[in-house]
Amino acid sequence: MFTLLEAGRYAITYNVRLTASLLLGARILVNGEPVPVLTINALLVASNLNASFIVDLPAGATLTLELFGLLGAATLQAGNGATLNVMRIE
Repeated sequence: MFTLLEAGRYAITYNVRLTASLLLGARILVNGEPVPVLTINALLVASNLNASFIVDLPAGATLTLELFGLLGAATLQAGNGATLNVMRIE
């Protein structure tokens, strides 16, 4: 979980690398609610999921990267199996 200290426009990018291709989705939650433009639905089997977008967010917002839609376990690749980059641009 990541908490923003300032309101503003943010460039958010995430990348998830799995050890095997699975039918699952990934998304960013802001204060517990999914952000549609930062959601990859579980439509295709994949081992690498990534998204990038610019969104306006309030001060104090909490960001969470979540995997969803899998009935089982997913294993992240060693090293940078999951990354979340948040950059304030305004």
